Amino acid sequence: MKYILLAYTSREGWDSVDYSSPEFLEMCRFYEDLGKELAATGELVSTEGLGEPAFTRTVRRRDGVPVAVDGPYAEAKEVLASFSIVDVASHDRAMEIAARVCAAIGDSIEVRPLPEAPPGV
Repeated sequence: MKYILLAYTSREGWDSVDYSSPEFLEMCRFYEDLGKELAATGELVSTEGLGEPAFTRTVRRRDGVPVAVDGPYAEAKEVLASFSIVDVASHDRAMEIAARVCAAIGDSIEVRPLPEAPPGV
């Protein structure tokens, strides 16, 4: 079963990251090692870090017409930092991977199944 793991970080952490700090470099090593491990087991489908949240836009329907609106908003406490898609044997395995990321990095990880077909089909 495929799952998407959505990693959220604090807006403050995003804005203040020092890309040359030992902590950031250790985080990069963790993600690189985890990616290699999951690729070796055949569980990694895809993973990507996301760009600056200030450039994010959301398309919503207003008066029947799609309109791009700004987002995320300044009051947001967390921003979506990255996502990974894994293909694992069980929900427990997806939760195990998410817990490892949370323990190592501190980000909140949302785990959502990616069903192969709509419910009831």
